[in-house]
Amino acid sequence: MTGLSNWELASMRSTLSELMPDTCNILSGTATPDGIGGQSVAWGTTYSGVSCRLDQMKKGYETMSGGAVYPFGQYVLTIAYDGTINTQNRVEHGSVTYNVIGVDQDKSWPITTRVIVEAIP
Repeated sequence: MTGLSNWELASMRSTLSELMPDTCNILSGTATPDGIGGQSVAWGTTYSGVSCRLDQMKKGYETMSGGAVYPFGQYVLTIAYDGTINTQNRVEHGSVTYNVIGVDQDKSWPITTRVIVEAIP
């Protein structure tokens, strides 16, 4: 495999940025003591208006939460190659919040960052 020039990488990144039709917010959690020996986590927006694309990866499963059945879904969130995100973050896309399951940054050509996310029921 041949390497790409900086110009070629920049051109590919620019083209792919046009294929990100949505925006999302990347959230970070802050743990605070709850006064009874535990902690509660407050989620705040770390990065807002991040250009992205969200594609469904798996469907057809169901999960139980609080005695109710919810559809299960894993998605691939695509953001810019230099986007800062890790498995400690959450993502807001529209009215849905997602847990970050994994981040794929190990690529031959650093053009995008792909993030595996799971909807929070």
